[in-house]
Amino acid sequence: MAYLINIYLEDNKFVYKALQDIRGIGEAKALKICASCGIGLDRKVKDIKFEEFSLLEKVLEKEDKLESKLTMSVQENIKTLVRIKAYRGRRHTQNLPNRGQRTHGNAKTRKRMDWRSMG
Repeated sequence: MAYLINIYLEDNKFVYKALQDIRGIGEAKALKICASCGIGLDRKVKDIKFEEFSLLEKVLEKEDKLESKLTMSVQENIKTLVRIKAYRGRRHTQNLPNRGQRTHGNAKTRKRMDWRSMG
């Protein structure tokens, strides 16, 4: 298995599909990264040479927010919403849906309402 940005990439996957396992990289960005490194879409992770792998690593280091940096920025944004006492921040602290979804018939798992403990 190849190790890239604290993520193990599966050997039997295509490179552009394996890159999508990294948080912050979707299909379009993965295709763009493969094109900039000169890696074909039919190449698998186990077929990559060391030189191509190091080039891929350099390209990924230049990307803005991937993996842990992305997670930290999302958490900081939520903390900011809570700190300024915004509506969305309040919904986050109450573990309720915060993008306008109804909670009457759905969102049971988000609400974490345990009916066994009520009676």
